[in-house]
Amino acid sequence: MKHEKMKIIKILDEILSLSFNNKADEIDIKIKVNQEQTIIKFKDNSLNLNKDRVEEIEEMLNIEKQPEVEEYYWELIGQNDYCDELSVVGLMIDKAIITYNPQEGLEVTLYRNNQE
Repeated sequence: MKHEKMKIIKILDEILSLSFNNKADEIDIKIKVNQEQTIIKFKDNSLNLNKDRVEEIEEMLNIEKQPEVEEYYWELIGQNDYCDELSVVGLMIDKAIITYNPQEGLEVTLYRNNQE
């Protein structure tokens, strides 16, 4: 679990960037850490996301976790102001659940299993 807290902070950085880019002005974050995994629940009031963008976010966050790649790229999250790095976040997590309701906003739940 080398740099585990910093990796969680970088994941939050990228999800917050997503939210601000979607013009959200109300954000709730809940983090639960236990022996098996870290669960990050994120809810904002993003408006005007279309179905294609929501599917794109879900696809980037649900790519297969690659711990060997994670060690090289996790520090790069948040370094680029011009594009999102959700696919790097996807490499670092085990599962993402995304729901979007135009009246309520975007809800993202990320599951990251602890590594030995």
